Amino acid sequence: MKISDLQDCSVFLDTNILIYAFTTTRFTPVCEELLEKVRNGVVKGHVNSTVIDEFFHKVLLMQVYAEKGLQPKEAIAFLKQNPERIADFALPFDVTREVLNDYGIIVIETALLLDETLVFSRKYGLLFSDALHAASCTHYALDHLITNDRDFSRVNSISVIAP
Repeated sequence: MKISDLQDCSVFLDTNILIYAFTTTRFTPVCEELLEKVRNGVVKGHVNSTVIDEFFHKVLLMQVYAEKGLQPKEAIAFLKQNPERIADFALPFDVTREVLNDYGIIVIETALLLDETLVFSRKYGLLFSDALHAASCTHYALDHLITNDRDFSRVNSISVIAP
């Protein structure tokens, strides 16, 4: 199945899908199309707070790379040494608010899924955040996980769609 075929279903949006939608890559058009489907109610989009955390963090680092010309480790060190400067980078705040407020994306609760997350991590060899996404999909009976992360292909109980 392709993103263009999705309708009347529920999906979990992995962080990379949001990043693609707000940057310029070969995946951008299809990820923008997906967010429009969510905005228009054609598809019910879901994330958890981990996706929001990762999205904000990656957009912040991308803005620091671009504006300061720093390498990834240098950008993190810059922010750690100058925490007051985080507020100077508007883009992560703006696009994260847009994701939270303008698309009708549902932020699902995950506190009760931590034991299940550990099971997914051990059983499928997933890092904790990915295991949390898989547990979220299963617990909330979401139809598809939209991601470009091939690690999820090991989880046979989840329908994975790549952009």
